Amino acid sequence: MDNVHTLIDKLKTEIQDGKSAEEIFEFLKPFLGRHEETDVQVADVLATLAHPAAAGLLVRMLAAGGSKKLAKAVKRSLYRLKGRGITVEAVPPDQGESIFRAPKGEPPRGFGSGIDSLGERFLLLALPRPGRGWSVIQAGVSDTRGLVNFVGDEMTRKGFRVFMGELKNRFPFPLVDIAPSYVAFLMAQAHRLTVQRDVPPPQDYVRFKADIDGVKKECEKPLVYSYLRIDETTEADRYAKRAGDLLKSDVFAGWVIETEQIQPYADAVSQAGESKLILNAVQKEARIQEVYQKALSDLFSGKRRALYERRLAEMADVLFKLGREEEARVSLAAAMDLEKPMNPFQPNPFLLQLVMTSVYRHLKDDYEKKVQEPSLIVKP
Repeated sequence: MDNVHTLIDKLKTEIQDGKSAEEIFEFLKPFLGRHEETDVQVADVLATLAHPAAAGLLVRMLAAGGSKKLAKAVKRSLYRLKGRGITVEAVPPDQGESIFRAPKGEPPRGFGSGIDSLGERFLLLALPRPGRGWSVIQAGVSDTRGLVNFVGDEMTRKGFRVFMGELKNRFPFPLVDIAPSYVAFLMAQAHRLTVQRDVPPPQDYVRFKADIDGVKKECEKPLVYSYLRIDETTEADRYAKRAGDLLKSDVFAGWVIETEQIQPYADAVSQAGESKLILNAVQKEARIQEVYQKALSDLFSGKRRALYERRLAEMADVLFKLGREEEARVSLAAAMDLEKPMNPFQPNPFLLQLVMTSVYRHLKDDYEKKVQEPSLIVKP
């Protein structure tokens, strides 16, 4: 299924759920302006939905601006809805100002990176200040430590455009659009965790706390669950079985278990492989698999399991925003699998591969260190 089909299905669901055109447009807006054909397709499909919210979305798309082809498609769809008896609200007088050129009065914007192996990510929240430009809030957040760093600054509209261009060019990981209300929620959540750990929050957070609280919306689950649906009876297991391959993806580069946590199991694998007992290859492999199962049981139960469920769900959101829907579904299916009780006979494929990869890297690093150590034996 293409991204556009998933996007359209989500819009239909939002309309059926009774959400307002304004609320739905906030979801739709980050996807607009990327591909003209996608925008036109969305406009065409909205004409088939005989509902005032569909007309409201089209009006907002027209007011936001864009290509002439898109404007023509939107007007055509509005005409069709009028013909079906749907009331169409008047187009705002600022029609033609594009949401992609940061016009005056533009709503907040949010951006974020993927998550690294320590559960840390970069977030950015931009809040418009009428007549003064933007307040730009940057934060490094950790799902175990809270706010890693935090800084807020005021920028002119031009300065903000230049800043975002430079940031995306030099940032080591891809940044994706994230609903500003969710970015604010993640920042507030990190702040709460910092306070719970009795660590003083960054001074800048106190300065911008009211702004963040004014934008955020509480979320029980990661945002991806609201728009990317996987049928638990027919799709979830099929996608989850492929989750081990996610560690080959560039966005999961560097994902390993911390050295102090994986070392006991790496040592046990090494001992099993070098055992002086008379064991055949099958017996040695069975011992190694026992070590992996023990690592899974010891390291990924309770809160830590829930931690990885959320990490994988957040990465599914990032992958989807990057246009990699198939990987996004695999990541989300792996997250959904972690909501189930641990099954030693059918371990989570992602966590099993993470343990195996971490053990291998630890043994490889340990071997390379030993090879580089100077020998005390002097050859004659």
